[in-house]
Amino acid sequence: MEYWKNGILEYWQNAQENDVPTIPSFQHSLKIEPMENHRLRQTLDRIASFYNGYKVGYVGHEGYRKSTDLVKLGRCIEELAAHGFINPQNTIFLDLGCADGRVNVLMSYFVKHSVGIEIDPEILAEFNPRKEELTHELQSENLIQPSDNIDLFQGNSLEAATYEKIESTINLRFEDIDLFYTYITLHDLFGAKIAEEAKANSLYLVYGFSQILPRYEGLELIIPDVASQGILALYGKGQF
Repeated sequence: MEYWKNGILEYWQNAQENDVPTIPSFQHSLKIEPMENHRLRQTLDRIASFYNGYKVGYVGHEGYRKSTDLVKLGRCIEELAAHGFINPQNTIFLDLGCADGRVNVLMSYFVKHSVGIEIDPEILAEFNPRKEELTHELQSENLIQPSDNIDLFQGNSLEAATYEKIESTINLRFEDIDLFYTYITLHDLFGAKIAEEAKANSLYLVYGFSQILPRYEGLELIIPDVASQGILALYGKGQF
């Protein structure tokens, strides 16, 4: 899939001409009307506010857990969508450590299929009750419901058995993923797996780095600081 390559050129052309990237309204990318675009922004802000009530940062029995800042991530995703890196008709997204699925809920508004993997079954069990609670709140405020394109799986993101389970359940393979995401944890191991096994032109979002950015053999740094939020870098596999 190469539809997003034009976004790279446009992004850096705007950066060179204006010192900072020009951010077009993402309504064009998502093909929605201006009023509906405003409603989507309200929805995304409400989702961020909802999950902020469940933010965590602690060491659990499966390792260290921290929560993504959905406000900042949302701004980053809007920019990537506006520049064509994400396409709601085509993009298949995978969160390699999805926890309670909050990033998957956010991404469900921007992608064709939002898939997540979580190693801890207790953490993954938080997804359904929280999503149900969120759905009721969005309904009460006449906001947009999450899409039914979310599928989460319990397993290890580095093990082949996990992807065999995903393929047998929803007919998606690791090689079908367009956009990968992780919050620092195991970012180097995930980067190596993507470089070796993912399809050409796939993208890798790494959350949590601001100044010193990692390098991954076989992947190229495309955008070091998406949307100038200081939290997200975009890498790609292929020739750019």
